[in-house]
Amino acid sequence: MVPSRPPAASYVIIDAENVDWAVSNVVGRKPEPQDRVQFDRLVAFCEDHFPKPVRCVVVLNARGEQLPDVMIGFVRALKTAGCDVALLHGRSDQKVVDLGILKLLEAIRTQRPKAAVALASHDGTDFADALRLLLEEKRQVAILGLREYMSQRFRELVPAGLEILDLELNARVFQRPLPRLLPVRVDEFDPTFFL
Repeated sequence: MVPSRPPAASYVIIDAENVDWAVSNVVGRKPEPQDRVQFDRLVAFCEDHFPKPVRCVVVLNARGEQLPDVMIGFVRALKTAGCDVALLHGRSDQKVVDLGILKLLEAIRTQRPKAAVALASHDGTDFADALRLLLEEKRQVAILGLREYMSQRFRELVPAGLEILDLELNARVFQRPLPRLLPVRVDEFDPTFFL
């Protein structure tokens, strides 16, 4: 049994597989360690950006009742970085991580009134409706990810107050720049880059 802790003022829920998918698309291969999110930097950014105390929860699919050896080091690193880890498993037809995140969002909505919420994911299909409910309660709600992979369903929530934060440009959670192809607003375009 996990000892009870005081409630956080902000909850950051991290869909690590989804974030890793977006990074893989940017680099065009399986990410190397230097390409991956540095979770200690993510925790520090969230502690600066959201009301304290902040609790970061990484949701992972353990793929069974026994944690695979390849995941043990990653889970330890997450805990060292200051993240809690929700290790889940289920039937092969279940989207285990998505179901876990939805349960977390609902528990925060019903049991932690006024808590701020940030979600690190690009998956608006599964999570936009849950975030909309939080926004309707006038909470601070943010999405963290790579903006070029952000779901249109999340973008549609911006007028309702959703803040979209870029993991590289805003949170600066990578060790080296990612080779991204980002459109630039023409008003901000610097032609000298091409001279």
